[in-house]
Amino acid sequence: MPSKVLLKKDWKQVSLLWILLVFLGVVAFTVPVWTEMQVYEEQISDMQENPSQYSDVLQGNVETMNTEDFFNSNSDYGYLGGLESLIPMGVVIFLFVVFGALMASVLIGSERNSQMSDFSMSLPYTRTQLYISKWVIGVTGIVAATLVGGTLMFLIIRLSDYSFLLEGNEFEVLGLILFLLLSGISFFSVSLWMGSFGGESISQVVWTFVALVFPMGILLLIQGSLFAFSPNASYTFFEDAFESVPMRILSPLNNIVNTDMYLLFDSRAEWTEFLTIGLFSPIVFIVLTFGLGLWMFKEAPQENNGRFFMFSNWLWLIHIVIVICFAMLGGVFFSGVFYPQSVMLYLVGFVIGAFLAHLLAKRLLYRFNLKLKS
Repeated sequence: MPSKVLLKKDWKQVSLLWILLVFLGVVAFTVPVWTEMQVYEEQISDMQENPSQYSDVLQGNVETMNTEDFFNSNSDYGYLGGLESLIPMGVVIFLFVVFGALMASVLIGSERNSQMSDFSMSLPYTRTQLYISKWVIGVTGIVAATLVGGTLMFLIIRLSDYSFLLEGNEFEVLGLILFLLLSGISFFSVSLWMGSFGGESISQVVWTFVALVFPMGILLLIQGSLFAFSPNASYTFFEDAFESVPMRILSPLNNIVNTDMYLLFDSRAEWTEFLTIGLFSPIVFIVLTFGLGLWMFKEAPQENNGRFFMFSNWLWLIHIVIVICFAMLGGVFFSGVFYPQSVMLYLVGFVIGAFLAHLLAKRLLYRFNLKLKS
């Protein structure tokens, strides 16, 4: 259990961000719902006032149709949308990504920037207690924002003229709220983990971005590279890989992309997959990132505070990964932009990308590393 003293210390650091997250969480969950309902009202009003413009869609007397008729999935005029259009997943996910990175960078990166981490390490607490306290403070903010915002969103739909959309789909909506909560914790957890990679706040945010896009990005680069060498070949393996359970576990963004909200309310198979994989994947990811973050936080050399990358012994490995990724990116870019495609164009782009990445890595990992430290 985290110490109350540590919780108070960490609360003082992120209290404004924490409160702002809860406030914006309420806004993100509720305002898009009101806006979408307003759009529905305007569309229905326009159809009622100008039925001739919708003669190819509407069947029957518009004056006798009630609000629910415009959403009847069994008719030709049920195109206005549905419950999936009212759930503001994109806005909430964006909010959690941004504030997850901000809170984590303040809790760890800013401490390293101001040398306050030296004071924290001198306190009569273990690094395990320090890390758990920071994790708990961040997670409670996400939980509070989701519970308050999600509850208000649910009530708004329930008490509105569109409550019929919610009938029979209550568990699906609650499942999506839980999904957003777990996704938010995933983003914060990986960002806090990256605080053990970067020695200050900016580098922590950079490493967070890398951690989020790397699993899908490396697959896309490999797929593009193979396509450059054999454009007529079939690479269904990559389609299966993007939808696979391991990829959904390793990448919260991939798990979100593979959650089909339009089928979730209509397909029992999709709902079963959501319960077994969609909700299971972020839980495993949270456990992994929390465990790795705790381990690396305990092992991070305190004397490297302020550096772009904390672990000097791993610099060579990071250097190689950067060069390989940018080399493939250069090859894919050249072979995709210039026509006709050829292996030679890929190789030219590969060499250019590798050379530029080598220069970038030298400056970023060695020279810039020392400048940040100084």
